[in-house]
Amino acid sequence: MELQRKVEEIKPHELAMKVEDGENLAVIDVREPFEYFGDLGHIKGSINIPMQEIPDHLEKIKEMSSKRGVALVCHSGERSYYACAYLNELGIKNTMNVEGGMVKWHLSGLDVEYSE
Repeated sequence: MELQRKVEEIKPHELAMKVEDGENLAVIDVREPFEYFGDLGHIKGSINIPMQEIPDHLEKIKEMSSKRGVALVCHSGERSYYACAYLNELGIKNTMNVEGGMVKWHLSGLDVEYSE
């Protein structure tokens, strides 16, 4: 039986510091567009690729992950966790799940955007 690779997690503050420091990271928000532009907003510079559309964007995500780290975020960290696990299974490495999602991002007092 093959051991499954555990999904790497990153805390909201850690991600915010890496982005602020100019680290080469892509942030993919896997929520639906109405959530992305909704009450919790989204992380500045993030790309909205709803979870069910991830399979349609595999080449783009694979290319991003080969050049830099890719952090995935959702509402609470559950959908993005499964999206990371899915990408890992397909051999797309260099991905991490934002622990606690946008809820924890907000509770941490970090900045968000509400527009495109």
